[in-house]
Amino acid sequence: MFQNVEYEPSISLNHVGRIFELVSSIPLFKEKNAKITRIEVLPGGLTNSNYKVTIDGVTYALRLAGDGTMEYLDRPAEKHNAQIMSDIGVNAPIIYYDETTGNQVCKYIDDSITLHPEHFADNHYVKLAAQVFRKYHTCGKDFISEFNPLRETRNYRQLLKQKNMPFYEGAELMEQKFDEVEEALTKHPSTLAPCHNDPLCENWLDDKKNFYLIDWEYGGMNDPMFDLGALSIEANLTDEQERLLLKEYYGGDLNERQWGCLIMNKFLCDVLWTYWAVLQIATGKSYDDYWPYGLNRYNRAYKLIHDGTLDKAIATYK
Repeated sequence: MFQNVEYEPSISLNHVGRIFELVSSIPLFKEKNAKITRIEVLPGGLTNSNYKVTIDGVTYALRLAGDGTMEYLDRPAEKHNAQIMSDIGVNAPIIYYDETTGNQVCKYIDDSITLHPEHFADNHYVKLAAQVFRKYHTCGKDFISEFNPLRETRNYRQLLKQKNMPFYEGAELMEQKFDEVEEALTKHPSTLAPCHNDPLCENWLDDKKNFYLIDWEYGGMNDPMFDLGALSIEANLTDEQERLLLKEYYGGDLNERQWGCLIMNKFLCDVLWTYWAVLQIATGKSYDDYWPYGLNRYNRAYKLIHDGTLDKAIATYK
């Protein structure tokens, strides 16, 4: 008797083998000799590979961690932080997490849609995201890791200098403005809270009962406005939608300093991931994938400089 396993042609045999190996090592599945019947690709993520895997008729979301991610991601911290988010109903339920590799199996959220930037053109989702942000930022739980975009950016810059990597032309002005933002935020620090730090649109799931935010590998204590700024960038929010996001988050009218903090964190977000992208190339990743990605981030950060928005935001802290 033969068992048929369906999988998409784009999935390599190497990954099919790794998925079988991972599932067979998990006690929940090993003890009952569970059978995989279907493997599908899930969207999102530059560094990891994500799959929808059907096991004994039940669907799961399985992540194979990207090569080299253990070098710059704190997997034991992710395990702790992600479990807190599952406990409060923000993250999908975690079935298995291997803190030595970063491989993970979660319950797949059935009958859900994975969001994309166009979904956030609907203010309904802008408001839902603000409510979820507020829920976990004020949950009273502490993550065991800190995500400091100022420190991380400086670390990435230093690593690139050590590796003598080429960078985008005209970065001196961006570095100058980065220093000004750092001075403003250091002078008036925000209270740190549990943050996701990478809330891509594709990390949001809607099953019409709950609004989930998944994939907590960059989670850490941070300025809450970094999450809101990151979502604004990823979802291409308009100025009006940014203010709606802030009003829904704070539960009322907002002041200019709150707006200024959001703008400065948008700038920090793009600067951080610009350096991160070039560092990926320095560690052997694809130039064709990461150089354009970083350049897009770089150009967007520069737009805030050139149109005066960043200077107005910094001025709200003086």
